[in-house]
Amino acid sequence: MYTYQTGNQTIDYKIEVVPNRTDITVQICDKEGVKVIIPRGLNENNVRSIIARKATWILKQLNGSQPAEEKPAAPKTEAVKKETAKKEAPKAAASAAKTGSFEEGDKFPYLGRQYRLNIVRGDVAKAEMTFRAKFIATVPESWNEQQTNEGIGQLLTEWYQGRAGEKFQEALKSVKKVADNAPESVKWDELGEEYATTPDNTIVLNWRLLTAPLATIEYVIASQFTNADELFEDAAERKQWLSDNTLNAF
Repeated sequence: MYTYQTGNQTIDYKIEVVPNRTDITVQICDKEGVKVIIPRGLNENNVRSIIARKATWILKQLNGSQPAEEKPAAPKTEAVKKETAKKEAPKAAASAAKTGSFEEGDKFPYLGRQYRLNIVRGDVAKAEMTFRAKFIATVPESWNEQQTNEGIGQLLTEWYQGRAGEKFQEALKSVKKVADNAPESVKWDELGEEYATTPDNTIVLNWRLLTAPLATIEYVIASQFTNADELFEDAAERKQWLSDNTLNAF
């Protein structure tokens, strides 16, 4: 049993992992209470973020004592999705961070590995995020829980997006060694659940792909302009991550 505190109210919930599932379901049952059914690959912090975003709805259902179920949009776990209808250019500015609950020791994925979060409260006017074998969030002592959660969420978003261009170009460089028709550059954007898109024949990657190993990112890039399964001998291993994980960074 897990617990999430919101204000002066507590939400107790269970987690059920279903390996072949592709969507995330929050259920409120008379006997079992709150149950979150998730696909394999999500960690506890991902679930806490879901509970945080659905807290108002969950408490409303619990107070009403009515069995209920809410299903957010299903995360896509097929190999790679191509979207050619998008016409707008990639955004340069960082998108707003999702509000979750962040605690000391939480782990976040980066290039296929998990790194812990260290929260430091100090006499600082501005919050900042640094990375030295772990995420270090320095926040003002005066921040309350909500400000801390929102602030860390924004810091993490900006940190990932600040490295997207460099790491994606690094992956592209590796792809160009084995594919003569590879593009000269790739871009990144806020793509929701899509891995990549190709508006105007320009490859745009979801910045959340930074949670995947570089080999997987290379596979996604290659799949946008050629048959990546034939390009890489270890294609099955490269794309396995896409089946086992979602693009929820936090």
